[in-house]
Amino acid sequence: MSTSENEIMKQPILNSQSNELFDEDSHVIHKLINIKRISLPQKGEDWQVLENNKVAFTLKGIKMTQKEKNVLYTLEGIQLLIKEYKLGNKTVSGIKKKIKELIKRK
Repeated sequence: MSTSENEIMKQPILNSQSNELFDEDSHVIHKLINIKRISLPQKGEDWQVLENNKVAFTLKGIKMTQKEKNVLYTLEGIQLLIKEYKLGNKTVSGIKKKIKELIKRK
């Protein structure tokens, strides 16, 4: 081995287990919020809002019109559900109002 290879071999190796680059005190765990569409028999469907992979609430598709369901198929609809959940709006009527506002804006 050459001298430069020996110098490289003597340097400490940083790996993913090294705590030198990670500050434990500032580590914050955020909630993971997902939306899952559930297909039901006879062309039915529901949307579940999951927080850390646990069902927070379920939005029943039977209580919605086809236009409102079509909005929930889009990215804007999913973002709306997540936003409303974070704001604490877990009622069907409140979410339907926001979906109708979104439809009017289009």
